[in-house]
Amino acid sequence: MPEVRRGSLAPVSESALSSTDTPGSSGVTRPSQSHRDSRDRVRFDVPEEATSPTSPREPLDSAFAELPRRATSESVRRNSEAPRRSSDAPRRSLSYAQRPQADAYYDSRAATQKEYRRRATTLLEYYDENPQLLPQLPFTWHHGWKRWRLFMFAFLVFVDASAVPIALYYGLKYAGDVEGWIIFAVVTTIWGGPTYLEFAIRTLRLIKVDRFYRPLGTNSRWCFDMLTYSSTLTIFVVTALFIIGSAPHKVWLRVLCMPAPAILYCYGGVLFLITLFHQMNWPAPFRISSTAKGEKVLPGAYYFIEDVIAVNAIGGRPYREALAARYKASPRFREMVYKQSWFWSIPALVLAVPLTVISVIPQVPATGAYGVAWAVPFLWAVIWGIITIQWCKRDMRREREEWELGVDPEKEIKRKGSSIETAS
Repeated sequence: MPEVRRGSLAPVSESALSSTDTPGSSGVTRPSQSHRDSRDRVRFDVPEEATSPTSPREPLDSAFAELPRRATSESVRRNSEAPRRSSDAPRRSLSYAQRPQADAYYDSRAATQKEYRRRATTLLEYYDENPQLLPQLPFTWHHGWKRWRLFMFAFLVFVDASAVPIALYYGLKYAGDVEGWIIFAVVTTIWGGPTYLEFAIRTLRLIKVDRFYRPLGTNSRWCFDMLTYSSTLTIFVVTALFIIGSAPHKVWLRVLCMPAPAILYCYGGVLFLITLFHQMNWPAPFRISSTAKGEKVLPGAYYFIEDVIAVNAIGGRPYREALAARYKASPRFREMVYKQSWFWSIPALVLAVPLTVISVIPQVPATGAYGVAWAVPFLWAVIWGIITIQWCKRDMRREREEWELGVDPEKEIKRKGSSIETAS
């Protein structure tokens, strides 16, 4: 598949597809694949042998041009054969033979366990040997079932953690006239079901004999990532608040207002502390995901991205390797992750403070404070998520353009700063 090289706007072909046509055959001919013995080892920088010994190896552009397209109309055929760029609309979920040429190297199969077992070099080693290439992340929102798995998980967490407690409390209290201790016995039993299940699944993945999901630099089955520790802290605090608030026969409603702000304190606090360690250039006091003890700490958002995609989205170690290579190679990517760390940590802590005040002061009715304290954090997360998506799309598009033009963002920023000082 084509790759983006530094200082070159034209994608350079790395591998080629060979197609075999038989007389009288019609329809789409899929590119033939060379089948190797499972004992053979694969290197990313070694091209596969051509399947046809009589035909020379062709570049990817011509191979795609010769593949017939399945089209029902002339307009569909023209659209499928037209070249696409990264600024166009997202591509549909098509087979590999029917997908249009991409502007960057990407292969979702690099993050599969089968490819992980048969390879002979890591993505970090591959991109170290090819520094002219922009490291690509083996995960995409454009196609594949992993994106839908993450989306459904986020939707279920929102419904279970925010909508269910609010709907059950106000519905049972005002429509059914049910006592408070019964209401919160139900809420405590139901709340967090998808979250606890996903937490158990990701923990089992990390302790499996196969090290596919574990952080880089360790093979220990009991070396968990940062998201596991953060989630454990959050689950402990939220469960304690539920028990304390619902234990009396007359429930303490103001205590039961605090689980949602407590989530902001836990995740926002962990994200803030990790980013502070990065800002102050303090060494890691213990292993933080793929960062060993004593090494330089990266921004907090880096670890949350790494752990969620590697374990929850089943990206595994290939994604951790690709993310580390991308962070190492791209100054624009490092800047984006750094800004996102502060963008999520500081507002989370700032928002948790007024919600805590609203939950405890007697001037605000407890029944009203309950709805505000449970709804606002999740609505804020949705708004921040939408802003983050647009922000990251813009930064990654700029990153791609700068890489293709051979522009160093750090030098460009310094040059602009010096020109402003000279002008003043």
